[in-house]
Amino acid sequence: METKALIDTTPRFAQRSIQLVLVRANGPLFYSVATASLLEALAPLYADRMRQLFRKDEVFSAWMDKEWLPRKAARAAALRQYVEKTWPELDWAAAYEQCRCTVVSDGGMGPLKPTAAHEALAHCVAATQSGVFYRSVARWADDAQLREMAAGMAREEALSFGHFRAAYERRARAQRFGAISAWRTASACMRTARDLHLAMAFRALGAHCRAQVPFPVLDYPEFLTRMRAVIECHAGLGTRERILLRTWKNRPRIIKRQETQARVSRDFRPVLQAAA
Repeated sequence: METKALIDTTPRFAQRSIQLVLVRANGPLFYSVATASLLEALAPLYADRMRQLFRKDEVFSAWMDKEWLPRKAARAAALRQYVEKTWPELDWAAAYEQCRCTVVSDGGMGPLKPTAAHEALAHCVAATQSGVFYRSVARWADDAQLREMAAGMAREEALSFGHFRAAYERRARAQRFGAISAWRTASACMRTARDLHLAMAFRALGAHCRAQVPFPVLDYPEFLTRMRAVIECHAGLGTRERILLRTWKNRPRIIKRQETQARVSRDFRPVLQAAA
């Protein structure tokens, strides 16, 4: 009986081992999931201005504090746990601290939104971008656990978008926030997300990875190119999403000073190429 059980379970263990090798060797997956874990953990810092602008909206403020932020915290914890378990080469805590210090010193926040309508729209854009990203990971990743986790996060972003959109529409009417201003704000938010927030997290990963990593080291423009291909293939973008996200196809504008992408020895070569 014990021999038979061992024979029956051995293929499953072998399959898990092969799957783990493929996941760990996927550079774009590492950079995308790890940056997401950092940005999710920074959500409370980015929420302070929204709290101030909507402090008189008791229902919306209660939803933020009792539902949205706790879900973001749980999501950040789950992603951090996954990243640390799958890629122990990354010092996640040090990478987060680097990002936190950047945000606190105002380098990571980006341009301030002048009105509550601007701020709510910025969160609508962020929810859309995050939803597309998690939807893509849910269909692309080799790890079933990660796919399931990402699918749940995509659903959460869709629910959050509804709340932010309702808040935006209420304030847009009151503040006479027109379509042209909305489009300009949305485009600026996407450029800030790509050229500032995501780039900040990407640099932190490069600065806090150990020398030998199991995936090809990417620079930021190459990472963006790889992930655009993943999203176009797996996100199932609708017409509105394609129009909204086309800003990501432009060349990054706000790349800050280049830090060491990763302390990788010249003689080291990853075992496998990126899986994207």
